[in-house]
Amino acid sequence: MAIEYTLLCKDKRLSKEVLVSKIESLGFQCSKIELLDKGICIHLNEQIGFWVFLLDAGNYPYNSWETIFSSEDFTFERILKFRMVKDYSYFEERYNVLLRMVFDLTAELNEEAILVNSSGTEMCFFRENEPILFNNEAGIWNNDSLRKV
Repeated sequence: MAIEYTLLCKDKRLSKEVLVSKIESLGFQCSKIELLDKGICIHLNEQIGFWVFLLDAGNYPYNSWETIFSSEDFTFERILKFRMVKDYSYFEERYNVLLRMVFDLTAELNEEAILVNSSGTEMCFFRENEPILFNNEAGIWNNDSLRKV
């Protein structure tokens, strides 16, 4: 099973241009962007150990997530997915960049979103103009390198 982290974004505030600008502001080059049917894939696998996908979510019920953070299902319009390279050596650096991207983008866009890991565990819920809700039932946020971000 591939290691992936997925940000389910409520709206379509996150665009290709905003994403590329954020990646480049962190010191990485977006020299290889692959066009997909419903989005893009930015190849950062050699630079930081993951690929970044920005995809349109589709229609109900495929864009609905039953969340622990609310009694109502969370519907989303965009998906920001990070797919990890298995043999990348700089584990902490990779996660720092990934989380910095997620936290910066949600704050800058004031985006409501849920961050989910590859096992389907909801890591946190970003809300418009409100504090972030963290899920630490599995101890995910006990890792020092994750807490630093």
